[in-house]
Amino acid sequence: MSLSASLSNAVSGLTAVSRAAELVSANVANAMTESYGRRELSLGAATVGGQGAGVQISGVERVVNQTAIADRRLAQAELGYHDTRASFFLSVEKAIGTPDVASSLSGYMDRFDQSLIAASATPSSNSRLSAVVDSATGLTAKINEISERLLSAREVADSSIGAQVVQLNSALTDVDRLNREIRGQVNSGGDPSGLMDQRQAIVDTISSIVPVQAVSRDYGQIALVTPNGTTLVDYQAAQFEFNPTGVITPDMTLSSGALSSLQIFGASSVSGSAIEAVSGGSLAASFALRDQDIPAVQANLDALSRDLMIRAAEADTTLLPGQVGLFTDADGALNPLAEAGLASRLSVNSAIQSSTGNAPWRLRDGINAAVQGAASDNTLLNAYEQVFSSGRLPVSGVFAGARSSSALIGDFLSQVGQERHASEQRQSFQAMRVQAFRDVEQAGGVDTDQEMQKLLLIERNYAANAKIIQAVDEMLQSLLRI
Repeated sequence: MSLSASLSNAVSGLTAVSRAAELVSANVANAMTESYGRRELSLGAATVGGQGAGVQISGVERVVNQTAIADRRLAQAELGYHDTRASFFLSVEKAIGTPDVASSLSGYMDRFDQSLIAASATPSSNSRLSAVVDSATGLTAKINEISERLLSAREVADSSIGAQVVQLNSALTDVDRLNREIRGQVNSGGDPSGLMDQRQAIVDTISSIVPVQAVSRDYGQIALVTPNGTTLVDYQAAQFEFNPTGVITPDMTLSSGALSSLQIFGASSVSGSAIEAVSGGSLAASFALRDQDIPAVQANLDALSRDLMIRAAEADTTLLPGQVGLFTDADGALNPLAEAGLASRLSVNSAIQSSTGNAPWRLRDGINAAVQGAASDNTLLNAYEQVFSSGRLPVSGVFAGARSSSALIGDFLSQVGQERHASEQRQSFQAMRVQAFRDVEQAGGVDTDQEMQKLLLIERNYAANAKIIQAVDEMLQSLLRI
């Protein structure tokens, strides 16, 4: 072997170990970096004219566990779905309140029941009749408050859909851009690992909103496909369209066209509707809240309000069919065809409120009584007490069976609590899955101990190649001195 060939081999060795040291330092520096893929140097024997010519760098391999990443992303999407729903049901449960809390819906109903019992025992007491009016007013105000929170939550869900669609469109565009840049790096012989790290982080963000799977394409590119087969990125990025509604009323539904649906444009392939394509992530959870969960809770609250109106009207024998009783729909009669949002309009009849110039004595003698009756007559008050404590099944809503008004409120709280508990269980399960897959993913990531061992080997190889260069230099110097 000639001295020039020896020198060339040693220089190629120095180049290789220098590049290896660079990768080791990058691995160690990014040991705690999310979405970072460990780098490994790929080497091969260099040949010139069929003869060995040192070592050549074949490329840089980015080592990641694609199976663990794919599983983690799907679990991450499920976590986003159940996390969104669990947060909503927890907030509703807090708004309703548990029975042991005085400001809860059950607490207001209990005070109303107790005020009726006290007034029935002393029907001549104006203060006790006023207490019934006050407790009824507090009860309706609490129902109004819960209903308004539901309406607000529905508007927040609609707004969240709009924000997530904007974020999703931007992320899909970024993945498409990075695909093209990675292809350019591969074609030019560069190292696209850094771009791949960026792309993985963006896809992780997408997977929280919409469950996606990454499918490998030529030149380091990927396609993003949802579980139902809709392709969001494949040589071009799909875009979603959604128009936030802003102000939402209880009667507004997706089927009626009053609320915006989701549309998808530019997808390489589409399977089913756009909403079906995003099923499983936080975006789907926001749609579920806006179009299913919140309307269902609102419908049961409206049913409770209607039941209160019906019971109160049945107790008052002075009322004619269709006339309003103790509880009213914004001081009007019940319209069975306009039950949606009744909980927001439920109020106490102005005929028994002192602030309107009338008097609470109508509780004792009847809403339509022309004059006051005997102060000792508690017949109507007993009827109120009986009708609210009797077991009845509401004409609307979904409840377990015939219950008193207090028990129906307890059933309403129980339904919300069950949904919250089920969502939290799924949330906890998916969180554990995400962590388990992340642990598997990190197990194949950067091991600093192993990297330090590589560094020691690199140092020895560097020294060995440098020694060869030194020896060749000494030989050349000897030749020059001859």
